[in-house]
Amino acid sequence: MLAVVVGMAALAIDGSRAYALRRDLQAAVDAAALAAGDNLQQTGSYTSAEQAATTIFASNLRLYGSPSCAPAYAPPGASPLTVTCSFGDGTTLTQVVSALGAQGSQFRIIATRSLQLQFAKILTNGASPTLNSSSSGGVNNLLYTPTVAALDQAGCGGAGGSAISLSGTGTLSVTGDVVSSGMITLSVAGLRVAGDIYARCQPAVSGSVTNACYPSGASAPCSYPDVAGATRSGYHFIDPGYPPPTVVGGAQGAPSATVVLLSGVYAAIPGFGGGHCWFLSGGVYDWQAGFSNSADFISNELKPPDEPSVANNTVRATQQFWSTNGVQCDGAFQVTKLTGPRDIPTGIWSFVITSTRTDIYNGFTYKRESAPSMCDQVNLNNHFDDVQLSVSNVPGATSYNIYAAPPGNGCAGPFGLAANLPVSDAVLNSNTSPCPNVNGNGCSLGNESIVLSTQLGPPFAPNALAAPGVVGAYPPNSESSPLLSGRPNQSPARGPGAAGDRANENNCETTGGAYATCPGAVTPGAVVFYMPSGACVNVTNGGDAFIFSGYQYDWLSVYGPGLGNPPANTCSSTFGAAGNSAYIGLIYMPAGTVTIPSEYTFEAGSGGLIADSLIFSGSMPTISMNLGFAPVPPAAKLTG
Repeated sequence: MLAVVVGMAALAIDGSRAYALRRDLQAAVDAAALAAGDNLQQTGSYTSAEQAATTIFASNLRLYGSPSCAPAYAPPGASPLTVTCSFGDGTTLTQVVSALGAQGSQFRIIATRSLQLQFAKILTNGASPTLNSSSSGGVNNLLYTPTVAALDQAGCGGAGGSAISLSGTGTLSVTGDVVSSGMITLSVAGLRVAGDIYARCQPAVSGSVTNACYPSGASAPCSYPDVAGATRSGYHFIDPGYPPPTVVGGAQGAPSATVVLLSGVYAAIPGFGGGHCWFLSGGVYDWQAGFSNSADFISNELKPPDEPSVANNTVRATQQFWSTNGVQCDGAFQVTKLTGPRDIPTGIWSFVITSTRTDIYNGFTYKRESAPSMCDQVNLNNHFDDVQLSVSNVPGATSYNIYAAPPGNGCAGPFGLAANLPVSDAVLNSNTSPCPNVNGNGCSLGNESIVLSTQLGPPFAPNALAAPGVVGAYPPNSESSPLLSGRPNQSPARGPGAAGDRANENNCETTGGAYATCPGAVTPGAVVFYMPSGACVNVTNGGDAFIFSGYQYDWLSVYGPGLGNPPANTCSSTFGAAGNSAYIGLIYMPAGTVTIPSEYTFEAGSGGLIADSLIFSGSMPTISMNLGFAPVPPAAKLTG
């Protein structure tokens, strides 16, 4: 009888304790798996993610001593990394960390802990049982943030048609995942994907299909950290249901001669077809009747006059951003000497200039400053030689910062801020005032000029410690190499604080306007094209649009409402290009058909393309996914 009583007590007490411990272990490993994924997404560091998993696991089980871990926290290699941590009470935590390429990263968490029995010891000869739990967390799987995605189920279940069709020539090259809820069909064109392909109702995509290495885009076989993409089991991609952007600006008239356009509501379809350039100030553009461009160049990128060659800042880049398809708005500058009132140090002075402007978001002003121009020099070899600097305007600039390098520095610098030259009048497409003729052509946007004398005299000197905008401050970082040969330079990369890009898609600032490390609250100058129901995009292969969105708009560059935000935009839209177009951010038209007829449509990193159905015609483009220009990705998920 006593044995029965002890057995029942053991079952009731130690059994419930075992259940509670098993429950606590499972909760702790689940939390650790999610913590690791979230930390990796925020920091990009596997070491930090593994440490976060250990910390949250210990906190949930109230383990206060530091564990002994071997091997040390580190990124995984081509094979998974296994790290085992032992705590003072005998609890062990094992992390198996895998880098899976386009399928993201996986954290397999396994924990064991012994249970000190109270009544059941007599039934186990004093031995303590060991309980274990496991969990898996995944993050950054491109399946949920694909580069190209179609929601239409055409071609499935006996239905005709296709969700994604390639009917042009060449090869559509995609970095990232291609996901289709329907059929993918290729006629003549090929498909090369550095990532995974998901076609829901076909085991394989027929035609010329190549799986390349992610993330580099190199051809297989792949070397770590690259992972070869594959065609995987189909997936029914669900509309993410992004909400529409808020339109802040008021009613705007039809574009006239003024180069700078304002955000707001455009009731009539604009007539972009005269071979002009247009600069978009930051904000949401509500194109209520649609957006059409057959011959113009439209952008919100702030660029300097005379963009330099990336390899040599004394050489003007062959391809200037604001010179494309016969639209020449790229601007120029030159320096000459003249007799003035002030004697300044003699020798060869070097100059670069930047374009500046101020944009407004949510009531706050944000300063933008482009990368530097090429370097121009002048030899001051007489007393009372001063410097005249003349500029032909570039779209969007409201002033120019002038940076000087004293004699002896040369075009390698360092340069210091010497003066600011305001743009005095409205910049017009019809303005043909005389201006510097340094590139063999006249300019069309007016010109400005300044004489530098006292600004270059003592105590002027470049000052690495001066804040941006203060006399002597260094200029922003230079532009980076083109995405492809024969294309314009790219904006500088992101950098901490005031380093890196200060003007365009890689610029991050706080809600108060101070420079911040990306990601940040605001990307100054960002725009969104809002296409309400019935408003179609019609950009032919005679026009160009190069726009960037930003963090405040969740990187939506073109927005058409889907079925979840009625009335849906079911338009058939065309995103063509003449030679230099990009939509830096996500093109989101989940209820409409999108046609891409030009290889020049994605001339920068993309945030993705989501539509009901997609048609690629003409010469195939290259689409490079950059998660830094995409909507906030899904958080870490428990996968097992």
